[in-house]
Amino acid sequence: MSTILIILDGISEESIELLNNKTPLEYATTKTINKIIKDGFYFKTKYHEKGLSPNSLNCILKILGVKKENIPKNRSYLEALSSDIPLSQNDIVFRCNLVSIKNNHLESFNGEGLTRKEKKRKSDNLSIPEGIRYYHLGDYKNLLIIKSPKNDFKLNDFIPHERIGDNLEEYLKEISNIKILKNFMKLNNFTFKGTHYQYLPWGPSSKVELPSFSSLHNKKCFSVSHAKIVKGICQTMDIETAVLKNSTGDIDTNVREKLESVLENKSNNDVIIAHINGTDEISHRKNLEYKINFIEKIDEDFIKPIYAKLKSDDRIIILSDHQTSSITGKHEEGYVDVITNKKYINKNNLFI
Repeated sequence: MSTILIILDGISEESIELLNNKTPLEYATTKTINKIIKDGFYFKTKYHEKGLSPNSLNCILKILGVKKENIPKNRSYLEALSSDIPLSQNDIVFRCNLVSIKNNHLESFNGEGLTRKEKKRKSDNLSIPEGIRYYHLGDYKNLLIIKSPKNDFKLNDFIPHERIGDNLEEYLKEISNIKILKNFMKLNNFTFKGTHYQYLPWGPSSKVELPSFSSLHNKKCFSVSHAKIVKGICQTMDIETAVLKNSTGDIDTNVREKLESVLENKSNNDVIIAHINGTDEISHRKNLEYKINFIEKIDEDFIKPIYAKLKSDDRIIILSDHQTSSITGKHEEGYVDVITNKKYINKNNLFI
């Protein structure tokens, strides 16, 4: 028996009045998902541990069976690892968004108003202070690495995509207490077409160690994902990951490439984990119409052909790691959807 676990990142959210009090998943035309629900098993649950925020790091690790005490606080180290960035024992990795700011208020978390080419061009011409290593991951996402034996960088929890419109004065003061980060930001802010842009460090992380998937479940697992966090998790848990050439981690990703990888590797593995990140990205941008359209695309172009290829004893499990509201643009703590073609599933261990 093979298990295909499809994580539709942030697809779940609360019902929306504009959609006749349905969720985007309920409102969208999803013939294949509806058939799986009708013939199989459907329930709702939560995948973030009590006391931890509902983000992909915490939720996906719980889905994979990692205990709460082994879940790291931040994900930037894993993103660096998945990007083949050389790391040492004393490296501290920061995520670093290109954001837009007006009067100390966060206007966008993703360099809104700039094309990907413009973001790349800016990235290629930054001034990097001595002691910092800078890496452009793509689009608005970047990493900063600083060597720090004492790991004494103190920053409050800050998540740019959940702080749109907020006053950043206090957080900017915190960053200013870290001289090397203050210098980096001072050297690299710019204005373009009347909008002020800034590189904003957040989420410091040190070395991460996780148990292997095989040690937890005694199964061979393969991953199909573009998202750096998922690739980093899989690399640390000794899960082989597909090499994708045309994926973006957004709604313009090449769905067919991911589909082909799932089908090609299904027979050689006990578990296939397929992660789709576009549902989360479009929710953060608060674009309800595009989220619904993307859900329908995934149902037709990705889930349908996979479902058609399943053998009688194969399982398909479709779920959301956490809620992402397309109204607020934030991750939320509510229940998420879990859909499978089998009448029974162990809610505490999806891989039994």
